[in-house]
Amino acid sequence: SYSLKPLMALISPMVIYFLMSFLVWISPGPDFFFVTQSAVRQSRTHALFSALGISLSILVWAICAMSGLHFLFQKMAWLQQVLMICGALYLFYLGIQLLKSACKKSDAVIIEGKPHTEKSYSKLLIQGFLTNMANPKALIYFSSVFAIGINTEATLLQQSSLLTLVFIESLLWFTLVAYLFSAKKVNHYYQKMSKKID
Repeated sequence: SYSLKPLMALISPMVIYFLMSFLVWISPGPDFFFVTQSAVRQSRTHALFSALGISLSILVWAICAMSGLHFLFQKMAWLQQVLMICGALYLFYLGIQLLKSACKKSDAVIIEGKPHTEKSYSKLLIQGFLTNMANPKALIYFSSVFAIGINTEATLLQQSSLLTLVFIESLLWFTLVAYLFSAKKVNHYYQKMSKKID
């Protein structure tokens, strides 16, 4: 039983973080809408690159949290405010772009029932990354709940396991969203109401 103690010490916090993170990911926000837009307006592959960009950004946030993001914001409260304002401005820019595309006729070419745009996979990956970096929800979560709950005496294995969990969990969730919203039926109904939804 003694040999199981290190394993149990690793599993217990992992389960807690898994549940906390899952609740954060599934609540609709900029990340969710960015992936759904990529899925219904472009293609499943485009949406998967968007999901990967978001998950990579989440991994960066998690690394920052483990490196003392919470303590940094305690010492420099203004920095958190600046990051939130910059993030809000970027999300505002994305919102304006979305409104513009909704107000004008789509110039997308329909190929096999799906709109084809000029956006590259790498561009969507970068936009997905920046969307999450600008997401106030991510900033607040990783600088408070996630950071405060980290054991400062955790081993490298425990920290690596937690980072892997956070990355894979977010990637699986947004991959599921990408697959769901790129399905033919969902895409069909979206095309009918795209301007109102946008």
